[in-house]
Amino acid sequence: SYGNPSMASAMDGLLAQGVEQIVVLPLFPQFSATSTAPVYDAIARWQATQRNLPSVVIIKDYYKHPIYIAALAVSIQSHRQQNGSAEKLLFSFHGIPQPYADKGDPYPDRCRATAAAVAAELGLAEGRWACTFQSRFGAQPWVQPYTDVTLEQWGKAGVGSVQVVCPAFSADCLETLEEIADENRENFLHAGGKTYSYIPALNTRDDHVALLQALVSPHLEAHLCT
Repeated sequence: SYGNPSMASAMDGLLAQGVEQIVVLPLFPQFSATSTAPVYDAIARWQATQRNLPSVVIIKDYYKHPIYIAALAVSIQSHRQQNGSAEKLLFSFHGIPQPYADKGDPYPDRCRATAAAVAAELGLAEGRWACTFQSRFGAQPWVQPYTDVTLEQWGKAGVGSVQVVCPAFSADCLETLEEIADENRENFLHAGGKTYSYIPALNTRDDHVALLQALVSPHLEAHLCT
């Protein structure tokens, strides 16, 4: 969306090769007007410049896909096998302003659904996990509860160990590695916590690749049959 190669140049390249059916998979597990919708906008802008349009299918999201939920659960279990368990598991998602949700953005509900599905897959009791939102800025309220505030509260309340996972990210980036793995670690430890660890995004895990294949394969096979 914001780097090179751009979506427009990629679509141009496919069209030049004679491709007439395109499947677009935004790597945002939970749809939001702030993240996935700009992909729709970019494709629409590109389509407006064309005279011979290909068929385009956009996969909206995959926030409760069973392979996605299973992959997240396995990644958490693998981390715990290597590092031990923690008193609390925190699902931290990128936040959006509360007014966006009030106007109908489904993102917060999708995030909560993802967290609840993974917690159920892991068999976690209600008090052992929580779902929060990170990266707020500006004066307006954002979707709550906030990640940094929750971690500070837990530290002050005597929670000794926390593990944090960020299911909204298909791959680790500055936000997960700087804000979550480092900055919020300091928040928790400074508030009295003892042990804090970040569980990496799915990145290039085989089960993540299998998920992506499962998402696109039905659309590709449908095109082959036409």
